[in-house]
Amino acid sequence: MTFTASALVLAWVAILLLALGLAGLLRQVSLLTRQLETGAPGATGGPATRAVPAGAGARTTRELIGFTAPADVVDRLRHDDADLTVVAFVAPGCSSCTITLRTLATDPLLAEGRVGLTIVSTGSCGPATADADGVQRLSCISQGRDLLDRLAVPATPYLLVLDHDGVVRAATLPDEDTDLGAWLRQAGTPAPLTVEETSR
Repeated sequence: MTFTASALVLAWVAILLLALGLAGLLRQVSLLTRQLETGAPGATGGPATRAVPAGAGARTTRELIGFTAPADVVDRLRHDDADLTVVAFVAPGCSSCTITLRTLATDPLLAEGRVGLTIVSTGSCGPATADADGVQRLSCISQGRDLLDRLAVPATPYLLVLDHDGVVRAATLPDEDTDLGAWLRQAGTPAPLTVEETSR
């Protein structure tokens, strides 16, 4: 076989592998998009004590709003000395997670300790807590994949706001355009529970 023929065969094999990889990626994006589209931006959630069946698949943001987390999960996530706790689900090496945590760390509610922040990392806590430097009430749970599974969190970064009773007051899949300060203040008001969703 000539060099040109060998190169042509290798090129076709590489194209085939790339096509298979792209097909898998498109399938994942399609699944995530379908989850996000089940709740429209600005839609309201249901009753504050709504329960979602145990073992359910990934919850949509609409399903998380008003969901009362199991007591053992609340005990691990909530800051008892704060009315609200922001729970940030992150993964190592995730640049969007870094941006989200750094943005939260500059918010006065967190910097002054009026709202607590619990980071749930699928890896170690070191990089995540460094990104959240300046938050007064900060805790981190490393290797927290079980919590993502228990709450059926759809992706990282993902943010929840838990009230003192363990009810999810707000949830969002943030991107660079999300105004996290406004989102957090809306979650702290006694108005109806709200859904914020962003598409990637």
